[in-house]
Amino acid sequence: MKWWRKKKTENVSTEPNEAIALTGADVTETTPPDATRGDAEPTASTELVARPGSALAQLRREPRGAVFSGAVGAVVEAWDEVRINRTRVLLSLIGIGVAVCALATVVGAGTVFGQAQTEQFERGSGRPATLAVYPPYQESGTQNPDATTFMASMENIIERYQISHATPLLRGSVTANLVNGTQYTAVQGVSAAYGVMHRVELGEGRWLTDEDANRLAPAVVINDEFYEQLGRPDLRTHPTIVLEGETTTTAVVVGVFLPQPFSTGLTLSMLADPFRALLGASAGEQSDISYELWVPEEQSAQLQDIITRDIVGDFGADWRANVNRNDYLAWGGPSPLEPLQWVIGGIAGLILFLGALGLVNISLVTVKYRVREIGVRRAFGATAGRVFFAVMMESVVATVAAGVIGVALAIVIVQNPSVQELIAPGVQDLPPFPLEAALIALAASAAVGALAGLMPALVAVRVKVIDAIRY
Repeated sequence: MKWWRKKKTENVSTEPNEAIALTGADVTETTPPDATRGDAEPTASTELVARPGSALAQLRREPRGAVFSGAVGAVVEAWDEVRINRTRVLLSLIGIGVAVCALATVVGAGTVFGQAQTEQFERGSGRPATLAVYPPYQESGTQNPDATTFMASMENIIERYQISHATPLLRGSVTANLVNGTQYTAVQGVSAAYGVMHRVELGEGRWLTDEDANRLAPAVVINDEFYEQLGRPDLRTHPTIVLEGETTTTAVVVGVFLPQPFSTGLTLSMLADPFRALLGASAGEQSDISYELWVPEEQSAQLQDIITRDIVGDFGADWRANVNRNDYLAWGGPSPLEPLQWVIGGIAGLILFLGALGLVNISLVTVKYRVREIGVRRAFGATAGRVFFAVMMESVVATVAAGVIGVALAIVIVQNPSVQELIAPGVQDLPPFPLEAALIALAASAAVGALAGLMPALVAVRVKVIDAIRY
């Protein structure tokens, strides 16, 4: 005997008021489930979940960070593509890395060389801004200025305006008793600040200090020709020179200037007080007198007017002060280093152009390969914008990576002491590797990558999906 089991079913009414009301937030059931039937199947009324009408009409918002995560994902995807196709991009990246390294090296080496040229200018005319103050004069020319009054006025001005770096320039001549006889030597009276203001270079020994003013035997710094006449003694033995002016004094040699390419005769420098003691009354009559003041560049014009007013106030209304700015930037206009900067910039641009040209050529060769790959991506639902951005980012990420390596190599090259000595021998303030050189090189590598990826991306995006797959 066969037993047929009747399938239990329940009818669910489709009328709005009988089974489910979708107008509210809750679901209304007209027929409660039968708890006594253990084998009863779930009804439609117990499975359906209704959403509020307002929620159905509300637009979805992108979660926070979606744009950032999309950009990071594109970069990661581009890096994966670079690793997969490393054989194809290796040669192009080597070219870009070499070009970026050359670009950063040229800019960095140009900065070091420019610092050497700047220091050379400052040795001759002083650091910006250097004010040169000369004794006042009368337009009638009937009276000469008193040197003592002028020097006292300048000392008051230096103290009044708290000018930290200032020096008198007193010039004259004395005789020196040497082994081969008596010879005339030019002598200059300065302060210890003169060495900082003019970046004095010494081949032997040291420069003058404020403590040298307390020595009974004045300290002097002589030039290399003078040192040759003395027989080049060891400065640690404190060699002496007998100098004769209005008085006779024995000076101790503490330093020697670097050799000059041309002969300047015998010269020496000493502090201003021993200079005046050596020349006596002739120090204010026969020697040249002036002062140099190293002041902030943005305040130089204002201080120039103030010093002029103070000197006229000390000497009288019929006197005219002579205050000028003498450093290499005194004349305004373009910097004397501007031609060098243009040359360096032109060389760097040419190097970058050659590197970019090589990468673009390689990218154009691989357009067909990229078009088929992008067609497959488009077939699987990738949007044109995503494909365009991904293809471009592949080149950008690769060139930036090559740029980082190139900048690192450029820093090693430029900061090498042997290279710095070859580019700019004797530079006192070696500049660090310029940050702008690294930023320019990285920005250039990214721009080259974007340019190289733009052309194949445009070609691939414009092709239809089916044609791209067949390509």
